[in-house]
Amino acid sequence: MTSEQQQLKKIFKFASRNLRLILILLLCVTAAGLALYLQSPKVYQATALIMYQQQQINPTRLSPDVETELQEMVNTVGQQVASRANLEDIILSHNLYPDMRKQLPMEDVVVAMRRQITFEPQRRANIFQVSFSGDSPGQISRVANTLASKFIEENIRFREQRVTETSAYIKDELAIAKAALDEQEKGMRDYKLRYYNEMPAQRDANIARLNTLQTQDQSIQNNLQDLKRTKLLVQEQISLRKDILTRFSEGKIEALGDSQGLSEPARLRQELETLRSRYTDSHPDVKRLQNRLQKLLETENQEGNTPEQAIPPSAAQGPLDSQLAQLELQLKEIDISVARLLREQEVVRQQMERLQGWVEAAPIREAEWAALTRDYGQLQQHYEDLVTRNLEAESAELLERRQRGSQFKIIEPALPPSKPFKPNFRKIMLLAVALGLGLGVGLSYAQEFMDSSFKDINDLEEYLGLPVTCALPLLPTAREKKAHRLRTIGWTIVLTVGFLTLLVGIVILWIKGIIVF
Repeated sequence: MTSEQQQLKKIFKFASRNLRLILILLLCVTAAGLALYLQSPKVYQATALIMYQQQQINPTRLSPDVETELQEMVNTVGQQVASRANLEDIILSHNLYPDMRKQLPMEDVVVAMRRQITFEPQRRANIFQVSFSGDSPGQISRVANTLASKFIEENIRFREQRVTETSAYIKDELAIAKAALDEQEKGMRDYKLRYYNEMPAQRDANIARLNTLQTQDQSIQNNLQDLKRTKLLVQEQISLRKDILTRFSEGKIEALGDSQGLSEPARLRQELETLRSRYTDSHPDVKRLQNRLQKLLETENQEGNTPEQAIPPSAAQGPLDSQLAQLELQLKEIDISVARLLREQEVVRQQMERLQGWVEAAPIREAEWAALTRDYGQLQQHYEDLVTRNLEAESAELLERRQRGSQFKIIEPALPPSKPFKPNFRKIMLLAVALGLGLGVGLSYAQEFMDSSFKDINDLEEYLGLPVTCALPLLPTAREKKAHRLRTIGWTIVLTVGFLTLLVGIVILWIKGIIVF
C-alpha cells in the first residue's frame, strides 16, 4: 500500500470515528446562524442611477471638466450632498429616525444617516449610483431620489462656484501682473530715455558719426594748415611791400620790375611760396625757382643793389598803398577764417568727445539693460498667459451660467426594494456551515490528539520500531453490540430530525417571506 493510500485511509477512519461530533457541531452552528439571521433587523437599499453628460461645446482649459477628474468631482459633490445642512433638511422633511432623534443629538443622527449613503461608480462609463439604506422600502426610495436631486443641484452650484472663484482669482492675478509689467516697462522707458545715445543699439550709429566727425576734423586741420601757410606768405608780401615803400621813400629805388610794383626777387618769392603750398621742396619747379631766385640775388649783390626800374614817387605811391591795403585786408580775412575754423574744430572735437563717451559707455549700458530686462520676457509671457486664461475663465463662467457645461442626469430613479439588502441569508448560512464544519473537525482533531491509544498498526510499528506479527480484533459481547447499535440509531434519528427540522423551518420562513434569498 502506498503512502497516499495510507493517508486517505487514515482520513476516512478519522472521519468515521468523529462523524457524530462533526454533524452535531454543524447542526448547532447552522441553527445559530439561522437564529442570528432572524434576529438581525432587515435593511433595505434603494439606488438611483445618475449619468454624467459631457458638454457639447468644447471645454476650455479652466472648465471644471478639464481641471477636475470625474471621480474627484463625484467625491467632492458627494461630500457636499452629505453635509450636515443638507442631511438635516432631508431628515426633517422625510421624518427619518424619529426614535433616534428623541434620544440623541442631531449631530449623531446625521452621522448615522451618512453611514447609510453611498456614491459608487458603475462598470458602465459615466454612470454612478446614489444609494440609501434603511428599514422602510418606500421611505428609503424617496430619500434616495431626494439625494440624487441634491447631487445634481450641488453639482450645478459647485461648477458655478468653481468657475466664479477661478475667474475672480485670475482677474486678481492679472491685475497684479499688469501692475508689475507697467512698472517694469516704466523703468525701462525711463532708462532708455536717459541713456538713449549710450544704448548698444546706437553704438554702430555713434561709431559712424564719430568717423564722419574725425574726417571733418582732419579736413578742418588741413584747411588751417593751408591758411597758416597763406598767412605767412601774405605777411611776407606785406613786409616786402613795406620795405619797398620805405626804400622808395628814401630814394633807394628808382623803378619797379613789374607793373604791380613788385621787384623781380619779390615776385619770385611769391611764386615760390605758391608752389611750396602745393608741392614739397624736392619738386622740380620748386628747385628751379629756388635756383633762379638765388642767382638773381647774387647778381643784385654784385651790382650793388642797382634798381631795376625807377618811377616817380608820385606815380608809385598810389599803387603801392593800394596793394598793401589789399594784402592787409586779405590777412584779416585769413585771420577771420582761421578763427572760424578753430571754432568749428572746437565744436567738432566736443562732439567727438561726447560720441566717444557714448561708445565707451555702450558695454556698461548693455550690462545694466540686461539686468533691468532680465525678467521682462517671463513677466510679459506670464501676463499674456493670464490674459488668455482670463478669457477662458469668462467663457467657462458664461457656459456654466447658461447651464451648457457638463451635467449629471437621473436615468433611473430609485424604486422601493423588494428584498432586504442586509442581512444576507446565503452569506450567513454559508459562513455558519463553514464554521460548523471547522469547529467539528478542529474539536475532533483535538480529541484525537489528546487520546494516546494506537488506532492503526502502522502507528504502533512506527512507535515501537518493531514489526507487528499478529493483531487480535475487538470481540464485543452481544450486550455491547446491542447497546452500540441503539446508540447509533438514536444519534442518527436525532441528527436526521435536527437537520430536517432546520430545513423545513427554512422553507416555511422563506414561504412566509421572512427569509429572502
